[in-house]
Amino acid sequence: MRQLVLIIIISLLYCNFSYCTIVNITAPDYKNQTLSWKRKIDYITNSFEKIDHTTIDSNGYGKLNYDFKQIELTEISIGRSHGLIYIDTATNQYNIYFPKDTIIDQASLKKSEIQLVFLNLKENDINNLILDFNYELDFFLYGDTSKIVRMVRHDKEFQEALNNFKIYLSNRYKDKMIKYLHNYIRYEIAVLEQLANQSKGEFYKAYLYENYINNKELNYSNDAYMQFFNQFYKDVFKIGGSQLNKEILLAINNNDFEKLNDMIKNSKYFSSDQISEFAIIKGLFDSYSLSQYSPQNILLFLDNISKKSKWKSHRELANNCIIELTKFSIGAICPNITVIDKKNNIIKVDQLKKNYTYINFFASWNYKSLKEMEIIKKFNENYSFINFISINLDNNKADFEKFLANNSNYKWQILYPKNKQELISEFHIDDLPTHLLIDPKGLISQYPALPPSPLSKGYQSSTIDETFFNIKKKNKVEEKMNIGRKNY
Repeated sequence: MRQLVLIIIISLLYCNFSYCTIVNITAPDYKNQTLSWKRKIDYITNSFEKIDHTTIDSNGYGKLNYDFKQIELTEISIGRSHGLIYIDTATNQYNIYFPKDTIIDQASLKKSEIQLVFLNLKENDINNLILDFNYELDFFLYGDTSKIVRMVRHDKEFQEALNNFKIYLSNRYKDKMIKYLHNYIRYEIAVLEQLANQSKGEFYKAYLYENYINNKELNYSNDAYMQFFNQFYKDVFKIGGSQLNKEILLAINNNDFEKLNDMIKNSKYFSSDQISEFAIIKGLFDSYSLSQYSPQNILLFLDNISKKSKWKSHRELANNCIIELTKFSIGAICPNITVIDKKNNIIKVDQLKKNYTYINFFASWNYKSLKEMEIIKKFNENYSFINFISINLDNNKADFEKFLANNSNYKWQILYPKNKQELISEFHIDDLPTHLLIDPKGLISQYPALPPSPLSKGYQSSTIDETFFNIKKKNKVEEKMNIGRKNY
């Protein structure tokens, strides 16, 4: 035991004093609130991984740390307010001021991006260099407004100006020996070229491919590269034309992975096995929800890649795709939901098993949510075999408590999330009201679940009432027949 404690202490010391990047946050307007730090896992599913979190203390300070192996773009957030920061492995410590968010919309669930303020940022730090490049790019585009017009018209003069700008950038940053920076600049320009010439058809697409993809390293974690890649392969399975698209569709629906690989390679825009597989993963992920493709076969293909690909990044990406695509499918384990009641007691929803659980996510500022509460009140009286839970997503707990005080006639559990923004992100909630039905084993039964009432006035649609009726009918215990006697 003492040896284990010693190992932990050594590990902490190693992290704090050798390789970990430390971020000191000053946030006087967010005292006692949760500070979170996330890194982007990949740019296909757009999934994030939490790497550290803490609480802003009573003086408005917080500290984060994580061991990075390469330059990465990360997100620091407090509630719905968030800011972006690149982590340069050559910088051991960042000092950042997190400003008050003055434009956040209180009647919304959407995240609000703020501009983090760097204190004493080193001149050659990647953040400083990218800020400098973005300034140069903005000046190039907007310093002469006629240039934007020429870009929109695909004017030859714009391409000439862009070529001169490339030369200027090459000279400006030639002494900055940071690979991430040069790839970032290169592919920001590529994005610009792609936008300016997207109507020129196959000729220009071939030019972009030869200059920015063919025989070039795949930069999975560079946001500028991935922006260009995702735009270039926007419709992966349609790039080779309609006939090739039909062959690909047939291969997927016939569960013929080898045929799919062969079909992809028939297009001139897939010159290597690595690019082909990377694009296939993106194509499979994008096609999962399209009715013409078999979703079961798409998952089988992704599973095959996650186990057999010779590239570790592809195995991880394919697995991320499977997780993202199936996380809310029927029978999937429901993500953890931790909430608190009006007495600050912590409740975990996955502990409420044995019965079906119907959850409605609501806010007191949302008119539709408030109208639904009266219907849920009736459901709670009529369906004793259902756990009804309402989770309030107001921006602060005081509004939740006020709602409870004004609605004491609601007798089911009305709760507040322990970490509201994490819950919203986990369940991808971007509209209210939203509903969730969990079965007695804690598995997803419906998500999004049917609402208590039709979507809009005069709109004919199923409601959760029909689902409750079918559950009741299915679970009803039939009385035993009395042989030789009348059965009433």
